[in-house]
Formats: sequence, structure tokens, C-alpha cells
Amino acid sequence: MDAHTTNHYGSLCTELYEILPPSASDDELAFYLSYARTDQDILEPLCGSGRFLIPFIERGMSIRGMDSSREMIDKLIEKCPEALADVAEITTYSSDETYDYVFITSGSVGLFTDRDECRTVLRKVSNLLRPSGLFVFAVDTVACREPDDEEYRLAAQGTTRTGDLITLSSKKHYDESTRTWFMPGRYELHGRSGVKRCEEMDFQIHLYELGEIDEALSEAGFVVTGVYSSFGKTPAIDNDTEMLLYECRKADHLA
Repeated sequence: MDAHTTNHYGSLCTELYEILPPSASDDELAFYLSYARTDQDILEPLCGSGRFLIPFIERGMSIRGMDSSREMIDKLIEKCPEALADVAEITTYSSDETYDYVFITSGSVGLFTDRDECRTVLRKVSNLLRPSGLFVFAVDTVACREPDDEEYRLAAQGTTRTGDLITLSSKKHYDESTRTWFMPGRYELHGRSGVKRCEEMDFQIHLYELGEIDEALSEAGFVVTGVYSSFGKTPAIDNDTEMLLYECRKADHLA
């Protein structure tokens, strides 16, 4: 059995990701599309294998993707050869291009659990935006927290096109002091003769409270123009929601 450790998204994770959520939900896709126009230049950091990026391309949008997972980008290009995408860490991403609209979906901003690293990400996005450019993103909230579970338990599974079974087993621990949810996972590829391959995933996410990220956004040069608790743009009023959707503008005077 071949086993190795990956930070977030390795080959088995990518394959299971493709089996379970083949496309973005209609309401989530509509939310991010509601800010897009065909005359804009758009960037999707942490684009994964293209659940959002591909539908944007299909609607005639000028969009570029970026993700730190080579496996995810390879899958994106396999599905959509005309897609433009880079393998890169957003914290160190460098580009001469700037954009009108940047969006990060699925609570992925919370993957940057270190507060300084998160501020670096926000500054990077600000630098990639043109003056008055739009930044839209989601974060998971403290309402997502579930009870700790110190034993690995089956969380998801799916069957590959060749008939093999991929399973994800995970356990959970929540650090109250940092509001970090630790969810180490183990992906296994099962064939007829047993486990053929295994990937360990060190997955952790910061769970936010309403207003918590606002200061960091201001420091990065953003003005918050909306905070929503649903893809229907219901205004968020408290922490009694599992996600917060932020709509921000880069200040006009910032280059």
C-alpha cells in the first residue's frame, strides 16, 4: 500500500471531490455570477477543479483560476482545456495582471487559520484588484461547530469509473481559544484485494463570528458593502448562520 501525506487536496481527495459534488449548486453559482459581467477580468483563487470557473467560462466570462493543488488544476484542465489556471499559493502569487472581480467560494478563506497569514491573503487580493474592484467571499461560522470525535469515522465515499471505492474517514477537534476546527482525514482507495493507496489530509479551518474579519479587511484597503447569511443575500445580523458571505470594494484611492 502506497501512503503519503498531503496538506489539503491530493489525488484521492480530488477524485472523490469530483464524484461527490460534480457541480456547484444553482443558488451558490447564481450568487457569484450576480456580480460578474462579460466585460470584466475575473480571478478565482483557490478554484479547485473548476466547479465555478467552468460555468463562468461557459457563460462567456473572462476568468483565470489559481490553486495550490497540482492535482486539482490538472483535473480542471482535463475537463476544460481552454481554462486559464495557475498552480500557486495565494500568499506568494505574483502577477502583472489586475482584475475587476475576485471571488473565493466555499469558506476557503477559513483555511488560513493563522491570523497573520489571513491578513497576507487579504492584502494579496487587494493588490490584485483594480481601484473599486470587487471582492466576494464566504467564511464558515461558529454555528458549524460539531462535537469533538477522537475516533476516525467514515465521512464520505464514492465509486470510481474503474469500480474502485474511495473512502474518507475523519475525526474532529475544536480549539475554543483559537476557534480552529481540526479535521484530520484519511483517504483510502479500495480495490478487490484491499487498500491500494492512502492519503492523509491535515485539514483545519477557522470558524468566524460576525464582524471578526472586518478590521483585517479595512487594513487591506477594503470597504465592506454587504454581509449576507444566504445566497439569496439575506443580511446577516448575528452568528446564527452557518456561513457569512462578504461583498467588499477596494477603496478608489488605492492603486
